[in-house]
Amino acid sequence: MNYKEHFDRLIEFLLPYEGMWNSEILEDYPRTMDAYPSAWLDDLERLSKEDLWLFDCKAHTDKLKDQSLIAFMNELSEHTSLDKFSYKVERDFPDWAFRKVKEKKRHEITLITAFLNELEKSSPHSHTIDIGGGVGHLARVLAHYYGIKTKTIDINKEFQEIGLKRSKAFPLPEGANELEFIHMNFIEEGNSKKMQNVFSKDSLTLGLHTCGALANSVIDTHIKMQTKSLLNFGCCYLKMNAMRDCNLSNYAKKVNSLKLTKWSLTLASRGYTTMSFKQYLLKERVKAFRYTLQLLLNQIHGKSHFVSVGDSHQREYWGDFSSYAEKKLKSLEISHNFSSKELDDFFENSDHKRVVKRMYLANILRWQFGRILEHYILTDRCILLEESGHKVQMKELFDESLSPRNIGIFSTLS
Repeated sequence: MNYKEHFDRLIEFLLPYEGMWNSEILEDYPRTMDAYPSAWLDDLERLSKEDLWLFDCKAHTDKLKDQSLIAFMNELSEHTSLDKFSYKVERDFPDWAFRKVKEKKRHEITLITAFLNELEKSSPHSHTIDIGGGVGHLARVLAHYYGIKTKTIDINKEFQEIGLKRSKAFPLPEGANELEFIHMNFIEEGNSKKMQNVFSKDSLTLGLHTCGALANSVIDTHIKMQTKSLLNFGCCYLKMNAMRDCNLSNYAKKVNSLKLTKWSLTLASRGYTTMSFKQYLLKERVKAFRYTLQLLLNQIHGKSHFVSVGDSHQREYWGDFSSYAEKKLKSLEISHNFSSKELDDFFENSDHKRVVKRMYLANILRWQFGRILEHYILTDRCILLEESGHKVQMKELFDESLSPRNIGIFSTLS
């Protein structure tokens, strides 16, 4: 892939829709609704709940009629299409290899270790360094079951002590290699001697779901320490600083790059295909309550007045709106004269329901930008690596239904 060209195409596609992806609907309502084409909202409004669920979670367009919306969704899909890393799972693992490991994590570990095992056959490394490895499930499988010498780094010493005990709890298979737990604040160590003793020019730097800006630190370490290879999966982009942690490459600084916000970073962190229809109905109910509460707050204040109100337990959303609203207004210390009946009548008002439905449909449209914004962030990282003299691949590895953050960046020194 030509990452600069891909970056340019992402910018060209995203800029006309900036009003959708760079602002949360409630942030400056009703102005934010101006960004959403009425014809698109009309087309979604005629869909059944089941069809809206399929559009929201799986980008199904077969029930749409508006050709411009269909074209938009098709182009969105084209911009986020990636090849997959190749791998071959050559091992059968004993039951205890994944003791207390959840299905998602087991899936990720199985595919990463298989990919790295294939890599070792053609381009061996002195050792692998797993950044933010926690209790060391990934590092343990890599070292013990694939015989790849591995060091795992984490800031949480308690997690590492648990991992060390687990690594000694079961018999080692034939061919097992060394597993080392290193307690370290990876970000603060910088270019210290401790770091130099961990990383080498023959090592592989590994980061599975490096949270927020940690991924940038992992990439920066790979560049500074000139490690032979890097495999990194980002996540939790909402924890990044939009001004400091994005548009890192020189290329991004030169072109008319996107100015991301906390709202677009949150959007890039979203999940995709894992929502069941039952979960979708809960989401719909949550949004109905939250959006109606915003209309109520606007009426109380006499103007648009966005207030963060926090989440509630899901059972509260299936109760009366009045109970939900009274609790929120009390926690916000907002005085009012509404009775419980008046609050419930406010929720059931047909005009309010119409407005809330349009807000909800706009939210569904906005949600479609999550994957492409993630592409933008990751493509910038790929360009940064290329600028530093590395050969880069950005591909998918995991099953998206199990692990939505399935895009890996693989880098090697040219």
